[in-house]
Amino acid sequence: MKKLDEYLVKFEKVAAKWLLVAMIVMVFASGVARFLKNPMNWAVDFSSFLFAWACFFAMDVAWRENKMMSVDLFVKRLPVKVQKVIRVIVLLIILAFCIYMVVWGAQLTWTQRFRKFQGMPNFSYAWVTLAVPVGAALLGRSTLQKILSEFKNRPAGEAK
Repeated sequence: MKKLDEYLVKFEKVAAKWLLVAMIVMVFASGVARFLKNPMNWAVDFSSFLFAWACFFAMDVAWRENKMMSVDLFVKRLPVKVQKVIRVIVLLIILAFCIYMVVWGAQLTWTQRFRKFQGMPNFSYAWVTLAVPVGAALLGRSTLQKILSEFKNRPAGEAK
């Protein structure tokens, strides 16, 4: 299971980087083509597809590696046990939100299955909205790991 987790993290990092690079190239190429009076209308639509997936992959990587911004000015002044309880409560709220996003995102994907991009008539918008439940499931998995590590008395992200 640990190997699978390592492969998943590596895949997310690589995918987020390459999707972002592809999106930048696509938008730049679209701008150059428009300047040359030969617009690529589909490029902007496709770059929004790439951006949605890159955001969710990058978000999970940042969350898993504890690189998300947090404000803990007041919590740090509390006793250690109270801090841990607050962390677990916050993580449970985040997990509940992730579960909600998986359910809602799956419903959204299903309702968008016949919607097509204006510039790409053969490409369903459901592929963009599918990033929501998949990304939320990845975030939920990472959050669950953080909750379990809280109960094992070691900080999330620390080597096991």
